[in-house]
Amino acid sequence: MEPIVRETLAAVGHEATALDLACSEGWFAHRLLDWGARRVLGVDIRPENVDRAELVRARLGSAADRLGFEVADVFDLRPERIGTFDVVLCLGLIYHLENPVGALRIAQALTRGVCVVESQLVEPHEPLRHGWDAAGKLMTQEAAWAAFPEPAERQKSSLTGSQGGVVSLIPNREALIQAMRASGFERVECPAVPPTLDPLYVEGHRLVVVGRR
Repeated sequence: MEPIVRETLAAVGHEATALDLACSEGWFAHRLLDWGARRVLGVDIRPENVDRAELVRARLGSAADRLGFEVADVFDLRPERIGTFDVVLCLGLIYHLENPVGALRIAQALTRGVCVVESQLVEPHEPLRHGWDAAGKLMTQEAAWAAFPEPAERQKSSLTGSQGGVVSLIPNREALIQAMRASGFERVECPAVPPTLDPLYVEGHRLVVVGRR
């Protein structure tokens, strides 16, 4: 995703902005500065993550007016309050949510250029059949979501995992692409995966998808 983000930010110029949703301790927020963003906002639901991100920012000497962090739930974010951004990152988030499509709709509303989404995937499988409208009428779907109940104790044991006690919905490849399009992105693409990358991406267990306005 780095070349795509760099290209987008360079095309905007010295006023390019970026948003990192579920930023954790801010690693990708710092990379966004390195890749050409003039101003970056990182958002995370956990105060302890934002505290750590701010400590790292201070240690590295990044200016607070260029790199800001905020404690917030992604579902509370609105462009009327925080604006829109040339690049939005949504990495490792949606498969920890009960409403992943809703989160993508918010990410789309906050994007004025490119949104990069990264997710765990359900493994390839045969198309699913389900009832529809009338008895005996079945439909076939390539897109599917797997339900995973996140243990309630996860919230206490993991700073980077999801909120505990929710049913997370994990997409397969087709479902993620479908959700991106349904969220309003005009163009959706999956960057090529070089064979030297992490096997999780090479083997199709995780995916990066780029949505363009």
